[in-house]
Amino acid sequence: MSIKWSVAKIAGAHFKTYWDASKDRPMASDYLTFIGLPLLISVFAGAMTHFDHFHLRDVSKLIGGMGVFTGLLFGLLTNVFTLSLRVRRDEGLDSEHVVVKQVRELFFNIAWAVVVGCALITALVVAAATHSTTSALGSIWTGLLSFLMLHLMFTILMALKRLWYAHEKVAKLPVKQK
Repeated sequence: MSIKWSVAKIAGAHFKTYWDASKDRPMASDYLTFIGLPLLISVFAGAMTHFDHFHLRDVSKLIGGMGVFTGLLFGLLTNVFTLSLRVRRDEGLDSEHVVVKQVRELFFNIAWAVVVGCALITALVVAAATHSTTSALGSIWTGLLSFLMLHLMFTILMALKRLWYAHEKVAKLPVKQK
């Protein structure tokens, strides 16, 4: 795979945030929350579609909104990058300081959210291009779109938690002496 468009490092960095650093092992609760729960719900949504109880129609209406949302996430990513520079350079914090670690993990999570957002937009475009606005999407499409949307939303909530935590910790940093 070309290094120019590979997202393997972004994925690796993001999923490494699911690890318990103190025990050097993955946290099962994170994998269950961010992968298992969206997968379970998307399988349920696909099954409900298969049994004619749930229908997604005209997903083309979601493309613009998700495109704007992903663009805003990309803007947030650049702001977090600036924040990471600021806490390292301006505050002179060590790379292992709790604030620096949280901002680094926040950066990884938002970068992954941008990747998932792009995947979701691509899936929405393909689904909209291959289905009429009046016909319902099949169970596979329903499951895939549900999974991507839920995984994106859970990742955004995790990023919000990390941003909140970093905000609390930055406020408690000692005042710099001039």
